[in-house]
Amino acid sequence: MILPQEFYFEDTTLVAQSLLGKVLNIRTNSGIQKARIIETEAYLGIEDPACHTFEDRRTERTKSMYLDGGHSYVYMIYGMYFCLNFVTRTHEHPEAVLIRAVEPLPAQENLRKKDLKTNGPGKLCKHYGITRKHDGLKLWKKSSDLFVTDDDFKVSKKQIVPTARVGVDYAGEAAKWPLRFYLRDHLFVSKK
Repeated sequence: MILPQEFYFEDTTLVAQSLLGKVLNIRTNSGIQKARIIETEAYLGIEDPACHTFEDRRTERTKSMYLDGGHSYVYMIYGMYFCLNFVTRTHEHPEAVLIRAVEPLPAQENLRKKDLKTNGPGKLCKHYGITRKHDGLKLWKKSSDLFVTDDDFKVSKKQIVPTARVGVDYAGEAAKWPLRFYLRDHLFVSKK
């Protein structure tokens, strides 16, 4: 079942946790590839020093953050890696969830950490060819090049680990906010 747009209108921290276990569908030249979302980070808009829209910053890059929830927001970091985010709430509250790690489906056995290609936000975008052309897409439309579904994979509260976000030391105290969520003991978690 495809997640409706209303799913993304909820509290961003809740959406970040609720996305764990859901399936990211990526339309490619060879068909639709699927990946289970394993790790996320919440970014809380104009009140969050780690967020691109902190203090209501509006730039060409952040334009998609000011769309209603359920759109993709893709940006480049370090001039070489793309990162995929899902916009949450409404255009009045420019917040988003970073997709930090996914497990390609169907799942494979006997993988080792060094073989993983999707256990980080830049790595997963590189692996699936996600670029700025995927920015601003409607995640609730099956015709979109990116959409999210629920295949009834169960995630319990005990499986979700909250911790500090990665790579946002510049955000001061906000860097310590427990807004990163991942599935406990999962091989594809980006870093412990």
